[in-house]
Amino acid sequence: MASNQGQSRRRQSQQDLGDKTPSRKGKKPLPEPTHIGHFFVILVLKICRMILFIDTSVKIGVYLMGVMVGSVICDLFKVPNSYFSDKRNVFNQYFVKLGWGWTIVLLGTYVALTSWVYCHGRWLAVRRHLMRLVVATIQWYVCVNVFRQIENVVGMCTATEHTNRDDCIADGKGWLGFDISGHVFLLMHNLLTISEEVKTYKDWRKLGVMLEDEDLESKRKVSAQEIAETKKLYKELTPYIKAVFVAIAFLSVIWEFMLLMSVVYRFHTLPQKVTAAFVAIMCWFVSYRLFYRSDVEWLPCPPGKTKLEYMKIE
Repeated sequence: MASNQGQSRRRQSQQDLGDKTPSRKGKKPLPEPTHIGHFFVILVLKICRMILFIDTSVKIGVYLMGVMVGSVICDLFKVPNSYFSDKRNVFNQYFVKLGWGWTIVLLGTYVALTSWVYCHGRWLAVRRHLMRLVVATIQWYVCVNVFRQIENVVGMCTATEHTNRDDCIADGKGWLGFDISGHVFLLMHNLLTISEEVKTYKDWRKLGVMLEDEDLESKRKVSAQEIAETKKLYKELTPYIKAVFVAIAFLSVIWEFMLLMSVVYRFHTLPQKVTAAFVAIMCWFVSYRLFYRSDVEWLPCPPGKTKLEYMKIE
């Protein structure tokens, strides 16, 4: 009898202890440990976002101020020669001289992939986004050739028998003219174009979350087929988009560094560099702040324009 009572007390005691134990019901499970490779990818993308997502207006102010201050310092003080003061350095020969080619390849790939996703794989819509790069290419080609024409018209050779720049230089003489810095223009043109185009990745995660919304069809006036196609493309192409995004960030760092080198060394005078910078800014303003705002279907549209409206278009 006593034994039964003891067992009953022990069971009661265990039950009381169980009642006092904090309940774990309703608590979220702990997340699984992050793989080192996944952590590295997150870190790299975070750094790239910090590099590329600085507001374009802020970048313009920094670049313009850098060109002015750097040029003044260059004119007042002789900057010690280095590897980068030689125009034949590797970065100048294989990156800057081919600068628009590098930019157009990476940006073209990026714009094609991202717009293919948020335009539901519709070529006509994607084409409007790619046309922005065609406009940027035309701007680069026209401006560089106009710079050469200006130098030819206003310049003169140290030998009076030559009236053409190419003939003058071929004869070993010096040509004195207003040589607007093609390097400064090209590098700023590259950087400002990149800054505008990569904005479509800023809310890329938001697009992924939006595609899971069951009411998206009624909210954005898109068909179920378009949503399904976009979800499929988003899943398939996002890894490639991330890779290109990282490559563009790396290229932007190179362009900013080479812009600094072009400013601090005596390749051009202060007015020539500042003029080139203002021309690059004018090209950016005319295209991204005026021309691309048109609603005409066969003209280029702003980056990220889509029926999904997943990002704010400035």
